[in-house]
Amino acid sequence: MLINLFLPEQPRLPDMLSADARYILAARCWCILRRAALDPNKSISGYLGCPNVTLQFNLLMEVVTQIWPQPFAIFRPCCGGASVDEMLLVKAIGLANVDTRPQFETLLKEMLPDDALDLFFARANALKAVGYIQH
Repeated sequence: MLINLFLPEQPRLPDMLSADARYILAARCWCILRRAALDPNKSISGYLGCPNVTLQFNLLMEVVTQIWPQPFAIFRPCCGGASVDEMLLVKAIGLANVDTRPQFETLLKEMLPDDALDLFFARANALKAVGYIQH
């Protein structure tokens, strides 16, 4: 699988860049609260620290859960590891926010059709405009 090129071993949140870990924790919170039909914005803003980033991340997660070929897999909130889907998400956000579209497409082209790639890139890149969490 292509992701194994990027993940030689099981990633752990304490060993990650702070921004990546916060995006993973925000994604877990978002998925759990949305599944429970609750508004995740207040909870994820604690991880993201800015209302504008929270709004853009909420829009990104709406897209991700619609275009992902299978249900977006998250680990439990207390888990120190990261799922493949969570790692793909933070890798894609990072690539989109430094405008490296070719690497973004390489990462996801086996999994997503072109129109989904375009939408995902646009939503992930929008985080940069509102203050993407810097590493």
